[in-house]
Amino acid sequence: MKKLCRIAIIIIAIPSIALSQILPNLTALSETIKPQVSSTRSLNFVQPFTIRYRTNAEITAFINSEFDRSVPLIIRQNYDLFIRAIGLHHGGIPFDFEAMKRTLLDQVGAYYDPATRSVNFPIGSISIQQLQVIIAHELTHVLQDQHFGLDRLLDSATNSDQILAHQALAEGDATLVQFLWSFDRAGRAMSDAQLQRFINNIINTAVNETDEIPDFLFEQQIGIYFRGMAFVFALKKRGGWATVNRAYTTPPMSMEHILHPDKYFAGESLEEIALPDLANEPFAEDWELLDQDTLGELGLRIIFNTFDVNTPSHSAAAGWHGDQYAVFKHREDNTPALVLFTTWDTERDATEFKTAYEDILSIKHLGSTDFKIEQRGTDVLIAESSRDLDLLFAYLKKVRFTPTVALGIFDFDGDLVIGFTDFLLFAAHFGKSSSDPDFDPRFDIDADGMVGFSDFLAFASAFGKQITPNSKPAVVIDPHIIHRTLGFVR
Repeated sequence: MKKLCRIAIIIIAIPSIALSQILPNLTALSETIKPQVSSTRSLNFVQPFTIRYRTNAEITAFINSEFDRSVPLIIRQNYDLFIRAIGLHHGGIPFDFEAMKRTLLDQVGAYYDPATRSVNFPIGSISIQQLQVIIAHELTHVLQDQHFGLDRLLDSATNSDQILAHQALAEGDATLVQFLWSFDRAGRAMSDAQLQRFINNIINTAVNETDEIPDFLFEQQIGIYFRGMAFVFALKKRGGWATVNRAYTTPPMSMEHILHPDKYFAGESLEEIALPDLANEPFAEDWELLDQDTLGELGLRIIFNTFDVNTPSHSAAAGWHGDQYAVFKHREDNTPALVLFTTWDTERDATEFKTAYEDILSIKHLGSTDFKIEQRGTDVLIAESSRDLDLLFAYLKKVRFTPTVALGIFDFDGDLVIGFTDFLLFAAHFGKSSSDPDFDPRFDIDADGMVGFSDFLAFASAFGKQITPNSKPAVVIDPHIIHRTLGFVR
């Protein structure tokens, strides 16, 4: 699910052409499109940046370095084992990480690099219309970086699910601007209702039409780009671009917030789950830890889709409240093992997940008993291995977790403290409804169209708390595929 490069890359099929051929002038195109994108996004360009062509060798070297820097060697060397253990892939031929990387490299369409403040295009044959759309998308990333800091956005995340959520904010923003710009240039004015139907249609009809991109990566990109676009559109409908801008200060905490914007607006908490330290476990010397991370609601949806279980994936993963997994490899014979601790909003959600996941286990383990699954109230514990199963499950039962609240949504003055100034701001808007001309949706915490008592109770629960920015670096598998989607705007 995670660990690739953090730069914003668009990947489409672009045949290479000779250097001697005449290429469109990127700078001239950019200068024409800049004011249009600036107007669409209601942000001004405030710093210089470069837009340039890169040779195939330069792009390959750059992205290879990003892969090597971002993806731990142990994941690269055990990629097939890793994704099968989690449940992202089953059956078929073994998945070779290097082969997948070469496939993605062959299709790079563009990327923005915050480190050099540069938009980079491969030298290839592409229509001027497609090139302009990609430029509009990438210029939005330039604006995001100049006003909010793309690296800071990603570095504030603590797990892969949260990183994907932060990327969904940035990519959904750029994708929405890309389409709005395209519609405007085509003279196609669209109402909010029409645009909502358009976004829903993209999400519901997107199909992976090539075997070169694995389904789980394709579905991840649908989540980042198009569900991200739906999330950003929900923000924009709620309070215009100012509300979208605010989300970069108070980003979504999980892909659950992206999939369910109402939960973001309500500041719904999640559980921070920590697996115990392996050092003192009796099985530790025999097993090598490959990865430990969070799947999130989107990750679980993808797993359910991978195994095509009877329960719809969105239903089986609904009510997610937190998870943590670890994937191991036995040092003697490379036997894989997975432990997964999940917690849910209600016992009913937990039961529905457990029932659906049991169908996955029956497929993964072909009738064997190499797994344990147990529900404890709102928690579901899963261990899968043909070795040391009891020890692994005992380890899983030691998990402790604490609720994490999205405090930033209550920090109206942006000083990282939920204090008296925030209270005064909230009090000034108490009683306002969406029909009032001075209604501010920031204070309508539960998104019911009224700043009322339930909003006050939510604010009161956060009052006095301090927000501590997290600076832990993070990386993610994210090839940023826009696969065959440019056809939507022709």
